[in-house]
Amino acid sequence: METETTLKTAEEISPKKVNYKQVLLKFAGIGPLLILLCIIVSIINPAFLTVQNWINLLTASSGIWIMAMAMTLVLLTAGFDLSVGSTMALSGVMLVTLLSAGMSQLLSIILTIAAITAIGFLINGLLIGKVGLNFFVVTLGTLSLFRGIVFVWTNGETKYVSEYPLIMALGNGKLGAIPYPIIIMLIVFLASFLFLKYTSFGRSIYIVGGNPHTAKLSGINVTLVITVVYAISAMFAALAGIIETGRLASAAPTIGTSTELLVAAAVLLGGTSFKGGVGGVAGTALGVLFIAVLQNGLSLANVSSYWQNVITGIILILAIFLNHVKSKNL
Repeated sequence: METETTLKTAEEISPKKVNYKQVLLKFAGIGPLLILLCIIVSIINPAFLTVQNWINLLTASSGIWIMAMAMTLVLLTAGFDLSVGSTMALSGVMLVTLLSAGMSQLLSIILTIAAITAIGFLINGLLIGKVGLNFFVVTLGTLSLFRGIVFVWTNGETKYVSEYPLIMALGNGKLGAIPYPIIIMLIVFLASFLFLKYTSFGRSIYIVGGNPHTAKLSGINVTLVITVVYAISAMFAALAGIIETGRLASAAPTIGTSTELLVAAAVLLGGTSFKGGVGGVAGTALGVLFIAVLQNGLSLANVSSYWQNVITGIILILAIFLNHVKSKNL
């Protein structure tokens, strides 16, 4: 009888039963704020509305976008990955090392993504999912560990990749008029959306975040789910790191510093709950766009970089607070 009740509970919190119209209304509250911000920025500087500016805006935010898709999965399990920025830097350095050793560009990309994914699975994933350590402690540790490895590995020096056409193309190339980073980020979004909505593993992520005990009694391998989402987080951070390496034509040990905070802010702005089991990548996409438009608008207004950090922080706190209030009242 207990098992039957538990299975019923699991079905009730599964996304199969979710009314997606209600989810959109409740958790995409950042949408009106994004529209308002776009109007304000366009009034301050009409150049904001040009096609080229939006291409530049989306290209610059592609790394945060990609990592935010994976962070959404992590937060849905009631976890968090503080190490994505450091993982991003580690992937760039690993890529350059493989290229310098004479390995082909395509193989270097594949091995870098595979190695970083394995690291995310074996360290963050297993320590949190299998051993049961606190996700904040583990990922705070790997944030420092990976960043330290990068500085030791490079001796604090920036490594350049301008002589590698495939790497440069991933960061700066175009398919027609659309840059590859934008194409890749859209593919990642679509894959993440379909994965969460239409696969049993995606539904398991929601159930694990909503009620881990119920998930276990329902036959879901909670350890596997948690371990895999941290592996995906590392994989997407590696992809973002490779794109950023091509975009900047270099792998710097400081790349991705504090990026995890912007990634987390984007996911929270999009309505995904820190408590797990609620949210999705559609809202996250709006959250990333809000941050990208905010930063772009401040740059167009010639606001000092120091003040940009202050203003960005204040507006993000207010936006998340307003979105939280709206979600509570709906």
